[in-house]
Amino acid sequence: MKKYVLYLIVAAAIVLSWNACQKSGGEVVPGSIDESEPMPVLFGSNLQPSVSTKSAGALDKWRGNDSVYVYGLRRVNNQYVLPTSSDPYYEGDENAYLIRNVKAKTLNVDSQDPMKGSINVYNPANTERDEYFFYRESRYYDFYAYYVDDAIVARSDRNPQPTETGSTISLNVEISGAQDVMLAATDRVADAATAIDPSSLTPIPDLSPNYVYGAYAARRKVKPNLIFDHMLSRFDFKLKKGPTTVTNELEIISLEIYSKSKGTLIIASNDASTPRGIYPDQSQVAVPLAVVGGSTAFPGGDGTYGKPIMVMPGEDEYAVVLKIKQTNYSINDGIVTKQMSIKFADIKPYTAGGVEVKDTKAESGHQYSVTITVHSLEKVEIDVTMTGWDGNHGSFEIDPDELPE
Repeated sequence: MKKYVLYLIVAAAIVLSWNACQKSGGEVVPGSIDESEPMPVLFGSNLQPSVSTKSAGALDKWRGNDSVYVYGLRRVNNQYVLPTSSDPYYEGDENAYLIRNVKAKTLNVDSQDPMKGSINVYNPANTERDEYFFYRESRYYDFYAYYVDDAIVARSDRNPQPTETGSTISLNVEISGAQDVMLAATDRVADAATAIDPSSLTPIPDLSPNYVYGAYAARRKVKPNLIFDHMLSRFDFKLKKGPTTVTNELEIISLEIYSKSKGTLIIASNDASTPRGIYPDQSQVAVPLAVVGGSTAFPGGDGTYGKPIMVMPGEDEYAVVLKIKQTNYSINDGIVTKQMSIKFADIKPYTAGGVEVKDTKAESGHQYSVTITVHSLEKVEIDVTMTGWDGNHGSFEIDPDELPE
């Protein structure tokens, strides 16, 4: 292990020296390829486009200093392989980890491109300085990453501890409604197309994806781009007054949506039956998520109410419970509970390019905007439209008086 760290220090010095020789007046100039040059692992990151409104729970762009966790696994026959040595980084093990569940911090994004940013993944073996990982020669890797906010169940020193097997790398998660959970992987074909010939600074159109990711491709300016996708479904609630509603007499006590809260996050997979994604725990009883409000005055008009609620996807129906209070209303201290259902069977198809799109259940990465119209304590209407993180897919009309099953 010490020899490996020493090698990285020497390699870093070589790379810094090479970079100094390759620049003139701040501009990169053509140069030959040194196939013996040690190459650091440098990353880009891309958050899939989502909604335009920033919120605390759901990430719409990298804020800077967001914690993500990265794996670099050797690839053999288009599958990842795990080390056989007790030391996961042992140089003598050809299947050794390149990067094993290492925490990285996102940088502030360019305002011109708010979804993209870079991350620096440093080797924790060297605590005295920031030091990149380096590719091992003639070995090729795939990269995976995840973002779990505070939805981590098992952690050590506040770091998540995934379960690693030859079939899947997975993590137990539990949400309370405010977290965003995301997975990332790389696209070898897309990244291979970014190769540059250093001798002419021109694109290399025929670099084989089989050489991505490794030192050979890195010398041709190819770096892995981690593309993050949202794994949960998101509900945004708005409260709207009816034509006869006297809003200064109303008070919002709470707003809840019921969902499964526990699940398994599959970070990497060699098992076609369980591809990467999030899998809710089917034995978990549905629980209320993100109690929003708490003696909040009713908004004077239409407006977003509280924070978005993140739920486990995959359900075709979600129960919504709204508690409101009206002054000078004597029954039950003026508090009335309204129970409603969001049923995906009632969703209206959304037409895009002449093609109808209809969700039959809540989908990962989709946003559902829920507008609740309060006419009085005795009448509440609810309407749901979807403006998903990856596009609008339809709308709902909900019967507010139908009790959830």
